[in-house]
Amino acid sequence: EKAEKAEKAEKAEKAEKAEKAEKAEKAEPEIIKKKAPKEAVTIIAAPLEEVAVPIEELGIVYFDYDKSNIKPEFMTIIQSNFEWLINNSDMRVQLEGHCDERGTNEYNLALGERRARSVLNYLLRLGANPEQFSIVSFGEERPVALGQNEAAWQKNRRVEFTRL
Repeated sequence: EKAEKAEKAEKAEKAEKAEKAEKAEKAEPEIIKKKAPKEAVTIIAAPLEEVAVPIEELGIVYFDYDKSNIKPEFMTIIQSNFEWLINNSDMRVQLEGHCDERGTNEYNLALGERRARSVLNYLLRLGANPEQFSIVSFGEERPVALGQNEAAWQKNRRVEFTRL
């Protein structure tokens, strides 16, 4: 009698497992619906040897916390960069937007893009050729200064001009 019950229980367990496996095979994958962002942000994950190199002759543009507007003291740097770029018009340049570590990854990627776009728009108003430039945001992923203080954060809120 005990052997019979054990056999029935074993058969029931096997049947249940087979049924679950069959249901899992037939199940549709769950699709998570998300709203697409208004603007796409390009994220580059390149091996170190392929990373764009900053152009030493060009100045870096720094930003205030959570801002993408260009401060007056950096307009002169962009103008100097523009003059250098006019004389090197065959060079393709990437404008890299960066942020400090505060804020979410998504927010900082968008902020880095706004910063790079601000610099690009200023260059275009000066008369730069749009074909010479591309923009990318690294958000908080590539800090130049480590530390959780204003001095470090200030150095990380920037747009760099890099050679492509």
